[in-house]
Amino acid sequence: MAHRPLFALLLAGSITAAACGADVAVTATRSEQSGTATTSPPFEPVPDDSDPSPSTVPSSNGEPDIPITAPIVVDAEAINFGPNKPTREYDDFLLATLSDLNTWWEQTYPAVYGKAWQPLEGDVYAAYPERPDDLPGCGEPRTSYDDVQEFVAFYCGLGDFIVYDDGEDGLLAELADKFGAGTIGIVLAHEYGHAIQQRSGVLDLNLPTVTSEQQADCFAGAWAGRAARDEGAISFTDADVRAGLIAMLEVRDPVGLDQFSPGGHGSGFDRVGAFQAGFVEGPVRCGSLIDDPLPLVPNQFNDFEDQQNEGNAPFGYDVGEPGVRSAELFGFLVPDLNLYWGSDAAIPGWTDLTLVPVQRIDDATCADLLPGFDNGAALCPSANVVYLNEPVALDLYRQQTFGDFSLGYLIGLTWAEAAQIALGSTRSGEDRQLVNDCLAGAWVQSVIPVNRVLPQPRDERRTSVVSPGDLDEAIRTAIIIGDSAADDNVLGSPFEKIDAFSDGVIDGLNACGT
Repeated sequence: MAHRPLFALLLAGSITAAACGADVAVTATRSEQSGTATTSPPFEPVPDDSDPSPSTVPSSNGEPDIPITAPIVVDAEAINFGPNKPTREYDDFLLATLSDLNTWWEQTYPAVYGKAWQPLEGDVYAAYPERPDDLPGCGEPRTSYDDVQEFVAFYCGLGDFIVYDDGEDGLLAELADKFGAGTIGIVLAHEYGHAIQQRSGVLDLNLPTVTSEQQADCFAGAWAGRAARDEGAISFTDADVRAGLIAMLEVRDPVGLDQFSPGGHGSGFDRVGAFQAGFVEGPVRCGSLIDDPLPLVPNQFNDFEDQQNEGNAPFGYDVGEPGVRSAELFGFLVPDLNLYWGSDAAIPGWTDLTLVPVQRIDDATCADLLPGFDNGAALCPSANVVYLNEPVALDLYRQQTFGDFSLGYLIGLTWAEAAQIALGSTRSGEDRQLVNDCLAGAWVQSVIPVNRVLPQPRDERRTSVVSPGDLDEAIRTAIIIGDSAADDNVLGSPFEKIDAFSDGVIDGLNACGT
């Protein structure tokens, strides 16, 4: 999150693709540069005793019916494991995944493209250090394990094959260990999406990488939705769906990278949004994304200061002094939220809120304190005060994978609740909480620069602007505070919260139904 004088702003003007001959190998990379895994995992691993019941998801997504003509038969040769492969506990799961993907696309491809599905001509290869040099090359004689480890997984159109990293120290094994094997299944579903693009002609269109990657993310989400609805050989639990969202965040573009540059694939917000579009709307919607792509949020730093701070404003409450020192995080967020709801959104009867940092809930002297303090912030409606749980806020701020806008999102929810109160909303329970997510997203929309210019009209006193990675921090936070299961119906599941927040970010207040 950044604080910028408005006049200065107005005056200011990974899955990656590796070239392999005529067709590119479409690949998955780690979210950080130089082939190293992301630091300090931001989420707790899925517990071994997590609920094994199927996820609670809509039974229909409005798509044309795609008939299931026969039970899925798991093909024991769906993966070319090679001669020296160490056994992984998820091997059988991946065999079922590949069998399910092939059967699903045999049934689905005609509904999306009006043509028969052609199975892969090549194999799906497991790559690991002990394997001899028998991995086919993509425009070169062979693929080394080091290449695969850098890319994590890739599809090659030259030989119509897929390779994934099966090393015990690879990112896929790390994700599977922390969040379940479903994360690898989603990566393979994404790579299968590129095989779809080879058959449909998308890879011949010379599109920006981010456009084809968005569609592949969508196809992966459509397959995950099928698994969550228990329609194939794989059944996803709520924990698996949550892990799928995490997987999209783990392979985002590094902050600061222009997603339209060669190899750009989009922010975590972009990737999660495409995954959710497929999950909810199905593969036919994914097929339309080439002509009707989803909007992308900026991923480049606003200026040199923003780059130096890595998109994080200093933690604190100082409002700053023009020309002398910049405002600290809450020094510009709080006025911006008050100006948005009181001036730009023009909520009738709006009363500005005050942010009060405290060390424990006993310091929040309020008779009608609303829930949320343990997560970081809670509204006291009778006093028009938001109490910030400063220890929790500082902990989130200091974590590399969260940062300043995890706090922007959390206090944005409390301002959204105040807006519902001012509007006389009678919503309750989960429905009310999801509207708060949408309203917080609508505020965020107003601080996203388009071509370095903030949306207009706006109150000229507002100075907040999002930095690259801020929206990713928000949806990471939604994941950790959301209900553990979709049928808990308290705050909304991570999937539901991110979906509501994204509606506000993309479509503004009109999407929130207030």
